[in-house]
Amino acid sequence: MDDMLGRFDADAGKSYTLPAKMYVDPETLRAETEAIFLKSWIYVGHGSELAEPGDYVTAEIADQRLYVIHTEGGEIKAFHNVCQHRGHSLLRGKGKARKLLVCPYHAWSYDHDGALIAAPNCAQVAGFDKSEFSIPEIRVDRFAGFVFVNLDPEARPMAEVYAGAEERLLDLCPQAETLKTGGDVVFDIAGNWKNVGDNLLECYHCSTAHKAFVDLVEMPTYEVETHDQWSIQWGGTRPENTAYGYDPQTEDKTFATLYLWPTLAFAKFPGTMGLGTFSFMPTAPEVTHQVFAYHAPGEVQTETEDKAMAYFRDVLGPEDVDLVEDVQRGLHSRGYNQGRFMVDAERSEISEHAAHHFQNLVARALGGGV
Repeated sequence: MDDMLGRFDADAGKSYTLPAKMYVDPETLRAETEAIFLKSWIYVGHGSELAEPGDYVTAEIADQRLYVIHTEGGEIKAFHNVCQHRGHSLLRGKGKARKLLVCPYHAWSYDHDGALIAAPNCAQVAGFDKSEFSIPEIRVDRFAGFVFVNLDPEARPMAEVYAGAEERLLDLCPQAETLKTGGDVVFDIAGNWKNVGDNLLECYHCSTAHKAFVDLVEMPTYEVETHDQWSIQWGGTRPENTAYGYDPQTEDKTFATLYLWPTLAFAKFPGTMGLGTFSFMPTAPEVTHQVFAYHAPGEVQTETEDKAMAYFRDVLGPEDVDLVEDVQRGLHSRGYNQGRFMVDAERSEISEHAAHHFQNLVARALGGGV
């Protein structure tokens, strides 16, 4: 593993970045799938999307399809989204399910707890036992009202994995559990998932690449703090700026990004009372599916919330996508292998220690790092 990491070092102050090959190599993604995505807490939606019996959402983690449902018994449960007859999916998208989930291929029918209730012609099949064909259940947990799943049955609860993070998020948004999911912005990025994470977790590039952002956020006040499997960035803001304006007398002034390993960050934009979720998952070694969704305290978003979403959709998001995609092309260059993390002793607002923290979690999962 150390040979693969090259000059990467667990000490952020003297570390080089992960080697370029790890961002383009299919074998690396296969290893990450087993070591990271199939063993980590992955975000699937807000609890408001699962408020009543029958409400469900679906998701994919690598090649694993799953669904989360509010059962008739009132519980939130997650299952592999696969009929036990021939493997067809049972649900798609999100919505309201009937009391029986009927496979559209051969009409095998399951209750909300995953038990097989009916299968056409099964009474005529010798020795057929419906109890053998329940849908395998998946671990599910909640974090400040947001719902996560983990394909590892031995996974520790989120409260242990991300100790202290939920309290910090609730400080940013005390009403997080009662938010309502609104609109989203989707980008399919021609870049490795780690490339997206690297960009998300440092503001060394902000003054160069995000002119409106550094007019909105007062960079001298910006702070970046890392913990075992999460990190947080925050800073003061200016109500009059070139990104979008807000009323400092009646609207919240906070900007913050709270990251949970491996693929989810919460975003608190100034002038808004809700939270954004920034989720990103690889669909190929050099393709990442990224979704930014806004969760508001009311059924209708305010004018400032609309402006903040428009700023992300039209300005900040496309700026970052362009950066990531250009870097991804550069990672194929024979003239580049590993850069140097710009980490200063003061861990200043432009220090890249949170990006190093992220890469160290990757290295640790794959058998290196500390």
